[in-house]
Amino acid sequence: MEKKNRTSPAKRLLLALLLVCLVIPAVHADIGPKEDLTITVVNGPDEPLYIDLLVQGTPADADHPWNMEDEGYDGAVLARLHTLEGDGWVLALTTGSDEITAPIFGNVVPREDGTWYFSYFGLPRTFRLAAATANEARSMSEPYTRTRYYTNLVYDWQANTLTYVTPTPLYWAAQFAATLIPTLIVEGLILFLFGYREKRSWLVFLVVNVVTQIGLHLACNLLMGSSVMNLGFFWLFYLFLLIPEVVIWCIEAAAYALLLRERDLTRRRAVGYAFAANIASYALTFLPLHLLYEPFTRL
Repeated sequence: MEKKNRTSPAKRLLLALLLVCLVIPAVHADIGPKEDLTITVVNGPDEPLYIDLLVQGTPADADHPWNMEDEGYDGAVLARLHTLEGDGWVLALTTGSDEITAPIFGNVVPREDGTWYFSYFGLPRTFRLAAATANEARSMSEPYTRTRYYTNLVYDWQANTLTYVTPTPLYWAAQFAATLIPTLIVEGLILFLFGYREKRSWLVFLVVNVVTQIGLHLACNLLMGSSVMNLGFFWLFYLFLLIPEVVIWCIEAAAYALLLRERDLTRRRAVGYAFAANIASYALTFLPLHLLYEPFTRL
């Protein structure tokens, strides 16, 4: 007589939910991801360099709540930087624009690592980079539009050009791997807990996840470029990410119910696996997004 040593579906689901609890971090009101822009300068001048972003609009009022204070900066360099304004273009950080209705954080001077950093909900998507020393000022003649959520650019002072730190194909490949790999690990463990052992089941698991992850990235990148990201409420971000996750769960549930055929394992178990696996992978891949993506925000 064959010995039955498989745990019940209820126990498997409980184990899956415990995995979720292990990966969900504590959340607070401002935990949602923020767009940022990091600029590295090459062929720079030998004197102090200030960098700001020119945006279209009218100068903000003097009491604009997120204007940069001029105290502690070199007045000569700031004055030279302001000469780049005009024709409807103003400095986003130094002057502020009435068209920017949310804060922008950053500094015209570099950080300790030598890079310039700008972030938060007021970060403009389209801008002209402005750079100045006490003796010279330069700005991009053509507007630059960001297409990445975390944008890392190299500014060549002499050539007055901007380029990505990481080529686009490598950037998208790294972003894809950042979610696919942990998804395969977590969902693969749950697949094992649900009793699937055959090679065909694991091949189905791999193909389904690669296809759905491609679809998820397409949906999320559309979201990243939408106005949703500027609403300022972290829970809306996760709510909108939950929508493609629900669609993917439906697709995976149908695919697994149809394709996972292993001895006495039922279709209901396959659907239950899809449900448990997607809860766990959603928690791991998106709720702690600011931690999971940290190594990839510098690409």
